[in-house]
Amino acid sequence: MKKIKILDQEIKLNDTDKVFEPNITTRLIMQSCDKLNFNKKKKVLDLGSGSGIIGIFLKKKYKEKIDLYLSDYSEDAVKAIKLNLKINKIKGIVKKSNILNNWKVEKFDLIINDISAIDKEIADKYWYNKFIPHDCGKDGIKLSKIFLMTVQKNLNKNGIILMPVISLSNHKKITSIFQKKFKTKLLIKKEWPAPKKFFLGKEKAFIRKKYLFKKFDMFLCFTKIYKLKFK
Repeated sequence: MKKIKILDQEIKLNDTDKVFEPNITTRLIMQSCDKLNFNKKKKVLDLGSGSGIIGIFLKKKYKEKIDLYLSDYSEDAVKAIKLNLKINKIKGIVKKSNILNNWKVEKFDLIINDISAIDKEIADKYWYNKFIPHDCGKDGIKLSKIFLMTVQKNLNKNGIILMPVISLSNHKKITSIFQKKFKTKLLIKKEWPAPKKFFLGKEKAFIRKKYLFKKFDMFLCFTKIYKLKFK
């Protein structure tokens, strides 16, 4: 069992290597939620939930202002989510779902899209282990594109999406795709040091792909969190 402090909330998580470890993107998504309006009750879907930490954070923070739904494609993640909800005394509806496939009849006010979106080479070798599904395509945006093409049927009128974009993918392309369909607002941008194992010997190739950039003699990546709303 481990405890994680996010802003003003302490969350308990069962230790397991079968779900994705919360990282900087996870934290930035939760920080972004402080920039949203939760004055009215909202139906929230935590998509690609992993351990369930983002949904648990929101429910602990906003309590009865949120009806919480969570899903992941991994059976191990679904088990972990249910256990972590119980540990934190949180109520939520949990499903196994490949992106939005098992939410066809549900509409939400907020969808947090935290599905895999990392270049295949990095994802396979360094980012995910064998237990975590991550078929996100050669340039890392395969699942994100499917999500963006299908999400409208699952959003209520004036519904919004929180969408992380990481530089270790074809971030320019996915950004151009959602800017055509959505009103977009950048909520948070964070630069972080690129671990050497990601790029050693491939610096020039990864800089050409815009996965990395150099600043103050360091190789950096970035994470951006966008708020999306249909035009």
